[in-house]
Amino acid sequence: MGKTITTRHLIAAGKNLGPAFFALLLPALVASSCGGSSGTSGDGGAGGNGGNLNGDAGLAALPDASSANATFTAPDCAGCTFPSLSASACSSSAPPIKLLYPIDGVLVPPNMSVITVQWTPFGSGYTEFEVDFENSITDTRVVTKCASETIDTGQPPAPSGGCALTLTAQEWSTLVNANRGGNPVTITVRGTTNGTCATKSQASVKMSFASEDLLGAIYYWKSTVSANGTGGQIWVKSFGDSNPEQQVTGTTGALAASCNGCHALSRDGARMVVYSDDDDSDDEYSDVTGSLIDMATKTAIGTAYAGRNTGQAPGFSTLSPTHSDYLTSDGLGPSGMGATNNFTLWNGNTGTQISTITVGTAGQRPTMPDWSPDGASVVYVLPASVATWDQGGGGGGAPGGARNDDDHEFGGSLYTVPYSGNGVFGTPSVFLASGGENNYYPSYSPDGQFVVFDRAPHNTSVAMLSGCVGTSPEIACPNDSFSNPAARLMLMTSTAGSTPIDLQNANGSPAASPLSLSNSWPRWSPFVQTYRGNRLLWVAFSSTRDYGVLVRNHLTGMYQCYPADSYELAGAAHHSTFAPQCQQPKLWMAAINLSEAKGVDPSFPAFLLPFQDISTHNHTPQWTQQVVTMPVPDAGACIPSGGNCLSDPSGCCLPSACNSNGTCEPTTP
Repeated sequence: MGKTITTRHLIAAGKNLGPAFFALLLPALVASSCGGSSGTSGDGGAGGNGGNLNGDAGLAALPDASSANATFTAPDCAGCTFPSLSASACSSSAPPIKLLYPIDGVLVPPNMSVITVQWTPFGSGYTEFEVDFENSITDTRVVTKCASETIDTGQPPAPSGGCALTLTAQEWSTLVNANRGGNPVTITVRGTTNGTCATKSQASVKMSFASEDLLGAIYYWKSTVSANGTGGQIWVKSFGDSNPEQQVTGTTGALAASCNGCHALSRDGARMVVYSDDDDSDDEYSDVTGSLIDMATKTAIGTAYAGRNTGQAPGFSTLSPTHSDYLTSDGLGPSGMGATNNFTLWNGNTGTQISTITVGTAGQRPTMPDWSPDGASVVYVLPASVATWDQGGGGGGAPGGARNDDDHEFGGSLYTVPYSGNGVFGTPSVFLASGGENNYYPSYSPDGQFVVFDRAPHNTSVAMLSGCVGTSPEIACPNDSFSNPAARLMLMTSTAGSTPIDLQNANGSPAASPLSLSNSWPRWSPFVQTYRGNRLLWVAFSSTRDYGVLVRNHLTGMYQCYPADSYELAGAAHHSTFAPQCQQPKLWMAAINLSEAKGVDPSFPAFLLPFQDISTHNHTPQWTQQVVTMPVPDAGACIPSGGNCLSDPSGCCLPSACNSNGTCEPTTP
């Protein structure tokens, strides 16, 4: 990347590393092994992190005592030098430096490979900045002029008044190699106005690196604006590899609709149920239907979506662990399947309906199911009511309206229903009873021990639970489950009646003084990890919180927007685009310390998923264990049909080689 690297040494207190160390260090131009150093760093805890880890090096073996001692210069500052740590502060006329991202105490996967440090101000007399990463074994610095002001990705984009420095792969690996699973690295930004003085940021932040790489893939809805209005498609990113995210819908056949949004995937990634609209992403269900997709071939199984009122009725779906079955809610209410107190059970291999499962009493609307990883139960939402509105009405239209969609629900309680196999479900029971608040979007952890969900507190400023306030386009229905600004992530053990825990660190604000950040649709990573002697999982979700200076959602006049013909904007013109004042949801992720998830907040502060397009509205992340692709064709005629070259002594015929899946993969002669 054309960077200049000059090695800087760090003499640990009371230790002379000696010339042999520098003989090894200098040829590499980056940090190498110190050899023999271990123990604690004295950095303490990762300020506000979850699980009370407190940076205790005794919990688990730290990485080899590799030092990370290097100074890098950014492309806009080739050959730059920066004042030493002992330089005096610049004059009082130099404005304060405020470090905005990452968030203090954050824990990140070591294979995330990139992070963008963001701060203010841009310019204001500063000629250069240095971003410092330090602990007892780390002294890594990046010097930049911040020659260009960072542009906020709003609609339209605008200067932000700040700076953003994205670490290169080399800079990232320098930090990770020394600090994976270790103590926090302290990040500080320093600025100079004349090349001799240096003013430090008002505060520093601590960032830690997890022990294990994060595996699996995230599928999500990227909502985009076109001449047809606000649409969008499903995209996928395999975490931590170098491949860019890929669009998996909106291409051909059953996936060719102009908007593919709501979706559910099997944990193994083999099947997806996706809901399509060939018109736009307006909120009404009347022209939305679903398809079961084979994710290896990207083709529909059974009746595919081919336009309005074809395919499977809309609703919320969940697939069994083996994807052999899936459940779907009755999203259309009385105008859909007739009786509303049911789920429909479908065959995950043929896409045909198997049976109707009655849950609740007549008139109730079970919705938002999630199948447990052992297949033994389903957790779902039983709301006190769902929205009803007329196409021509205002927000919270009159009862008895034509719309009865189950994506706008109120006063949700969580229930579970046991499953014994062969299409047989037992008697539902209360998992968490609502006291007026709305509990929704539940999700089982991959070990089945926890359930994460959304909660919107009961807002009594409206006379009815389903009431709304404001005037178009700034209408809010404060108890609605749909894109609720007050939504917060909550955690329970999978034992019914256990006490919910507010994930304050992940939520981005204390429960006692909550911010309106629209934390929505939490979904777990697929594999349980170990970090410093504790069990660790990750939760992805969407949020309208600010992303440093790159995405500012809470400037004066900005608000949470809703699609046309939704409950909030009943009767609004189809094909409408979002206003410039609309907040932009993005995908965020936070670590959860499962070993401490009993009575205390076990979450770490969240970070933005770096692979996503931050110029779009991004929603509903879904984790799978892998990205499923087409099997490699068998090019070796020596292997009988159905044979396995891993065990077949005849091997593969040239030009082919035995692939890891047991087939002969074509090779170039």
